[in-house]
Amino acid sequence: MAMLSTASVLRITDAMSAALAAGIQDARTRLASAASPLMRLMIQRDHEVAESELLRRELDILRAGRENMPPQTRPDYRPTQRLAILQLMRLRGWNIKITAKRFVIHENTLRAWLKSIKGNGKPSLLAGAIVWNRMDDAVRWAAQELRRLCPEPEFGTRTMARHLLRAGIQISRSSVQRMLREPEHKNPPRKPRPVIGEPVGVEPHDLLTPKEPNRVWHCDMTQIRVLWRVCYVAAILDGFSRKILALKVYTRTPCARNMAALVRGTAGRHGRPQFIITDNGGQFRKQFEKAMHRQHIRHVHTRVRAPFLNGKIERFFRTFKLWQRLTLFGLAAWSIQCRLDNFADWYNAKRPHSALGHLTPAEAWTSSALPTQNPRLPSGLQLPQPAPIRARDGPNIQIQIARRHYLNDPHLPIIEINLRKAA
Repeated sequence: MAMLSTASVLRITDAMSAALAAGIQDARTRLASAASPLMRLMIQRDHEVAESELLRRELDILRAGRENMPPQTRPDYRPTQRLAILQLMRLRGWNIKITAKRFVIHENTLRAWLKSIKGNGKPSLLAGAIVWNRMDDAVRWAAQELRRLCPEPEFGTRTMARHLLRAGIQISRSSVQRMLREPEHKNPPRKPRPVIGEPVGVEPHDLLTPKEPNRVWHCDMTQIRVLWRVCYVAAILDGFSRKILALKVYTRTPCARNMAALVRGTAGRHGRPQFIITDNGGQFRKQFEKAMHRQHIRHVHTRVRAPFLNGKIERFFRTFKLWQRLTLFGLAAWSIQCRLDNFADWYNAKRPHSALGHLTPAEAWTSSALPTQNPRLPSGLQLPQPAPIRARDGPNIQIQIARRHYLNDPHLPIIEINLRKAA
């Protein structure tokens, strides 16, 4: 006769124990309704003894799991649990050695808790440490509400911090990331980006950081795909205010004549700049240089493999691509141009820019001649002074957040944050 396997023995044992437990429970149920009070009392006593035995076995299992862990990896008891342990120690009449053994802690740890009660130790061991630098729950809610209202990947933590700073709440990007990493809001990890090498050469400081608007322009073009159709989008950006001065679509590859006409029309609306920076594309060669010379605009070519010289408009194209990827365009050129005009208006008037001290490009363009008190702001337009909001300030902070759509485009958000401080 073949011997039973381990799995078969376990199944037979489990079935026998289940049948025995069911029989005992049925007998207790019948005796609990017996006419004799003594019989009912004995059944209740038997039930309580069985329950205490099961609880003892449960505690032994949990205590053994804690004992098998290294001391440095055991979870700490919270201040409320420490007070409960000391209370059980008094009620049971245990000494320090027995209490430390039953709760798997060191005797010196228990002595430190007793000193805190007498006033000779650290009060934070039993009362909890007061975090004076902790952000208020209203700010924490505001960061989480922004993520709920704007779940798009392009609306990152830096943009969220930028909107909160404009509302007068002092917060950094790392604080927003820490708040969103809490258990209520777990974000999937992002793929690491490749490291970009440092630029080589001396940067022309007067071109990269102009001190006034309409002095340096950046011009470039990119491709977009509408279903099976490939279109080209040319853009002109002001180097000081980051304002989009022109954004035009072409159904065919634009030539030097088209780009020169775009610059000429933009200069007629906004004024003529002193410099215009482009890459080394075929549209920006000899014919384009002659057209710029006739308009008294100095044309500056970027060096080969030096994208940082035209990095402002390249960064704009990154934001534009994120929006274009989610937008449904029409096949007609006028329909695409209408959507591009809406995006340019939103980018200039509704999107704060971190390089402008959290101003919008339109604000930096129009108020650049006014005096300023903040050296980080390129203009005189003053935003609310950001102030830290801590938990110790009390429950007098109210933050209201709303999201609207610019021209009924759900991918062009307008964030409104109202901060109220009660007296």
